Amino acid sequence: MSNPLKVALLGAGGITRSHLPAYLEHPDRVELVAICDMDEPRAAALAGEAGIDTIYTDFNTMLREADIDAIDNCTFHPAHAPLSITAMEAGKHVLVEKPMAMSVQECEDMIAVADKTGMTLMIAQDLRYSPEAVCVKRLIDDGKLGDIHAGRTHLMQKFGVGHDRYADAKQGGGILMSVQIHHIDLLRYYMGNVKRVTAVCKSVTDTMANNAEDLVTAILEFESGAVGNVFAFPGDTPMDIVDGKRTRSDREYIVYGSEGTIHSTPQTDRNMAHFGEVLFAPLTGKSAGEFTPVDTSDAGTPSLKPFVNQILHFEECIRTNTEPFSSGRDNIDTMKIIFAIWESSKTGKAVELKNL
Repeated sequence: MSNPLKVALLGAGGITRSHLPAYLEHPDRVELVAICDMDEPRAAALAGEAGIDTIYTDFNTMLREADIDAIDNCTFHPAHAPLSITAMEAGKHVLVEKPMAMSVQECEDMIAVADKTGMTLMIAQDLRYSPEAVCVKRLIDDGKLGDIHAGRTHLMQKFGVGHDRYADAKQGGGILMSVQIHHIDLLRYYMGNVKRVTAVCKSVTDTMANNAEDLVTAILEFESGAVGNVFAFPGDTPMDIVDGKRTRSDREYIVYGSEGTIHSTPQTDRNMAHFGEVLFAPLTGKSAGEFTPVDTSDAGTPSLKPFVNQILHFEECIRTNTEPFSSGRDNIDTMKIIFAIWESSKTGKAVELKNL
């Protein structure tokens, strides 16, 4: 067995708690050896949870001193590109949280540095790595939905106290970059690349800063000819009771094909990212058949947890010298959708992604 990938976790904020289980549950493949955060007590607290002793408060010092192969970049949005580029130039592979970067130019710079240095660059679009998404993608690729005609995603979330950065446009916040990017990426994963976007974004609650959007409606025109709808609204998260469990009913997606339909259900298990069980109904004659759960028993993922699966995929890609499913080269096309939504809302015109 080869030695585990030695990783430093960059940032000790809330999202790191979702990354941590991969290192705790699979130390034979990914070994967490250091944590770096400007807030030393916060870094020390996370190190205690991880059972390690090595912490840093300076990124460059860590790059010079720590015996690491890669960084897991969980800093906030504006730091994603510069810190990832610095790490790759220092000979470290990079897994970086979404969003990839703050502009198309930054995305292109990251890809260029990865190509120049030979380092693996992977974006943490964790929804792709859920057993449900793996099996839905397989159904689509196997033609079970026929020709894909349309898809939509719906999100209702309100940022409150404690979410200041997520609600501040100057810090890369807003509903698109902070949450809905996951759903847009999933639609793109299922339906292919987008060629044109028409959108309206608004800031309608007093929790948003510097015109960060919390209401979005967008029409996506895919290269295949399919169309998509993206909608977000700043409502308080509704909680329902399903079979005695509290569920999130504020997030859903649907994909419509000529031979069948895929429909997500509310999240009931924290291991299931954003959505719950996914249902499939084949088209029988002129009407849809009965919706039944998509079988995930043969997903082939090492875990039920998408965050664990994506980190193990990162390790595998480095070990086998293969490009990740959510590489920088792939993810720039998701980022262009976000930038096109902003541009369309600003200009009142449709935006061609090829022009970004």
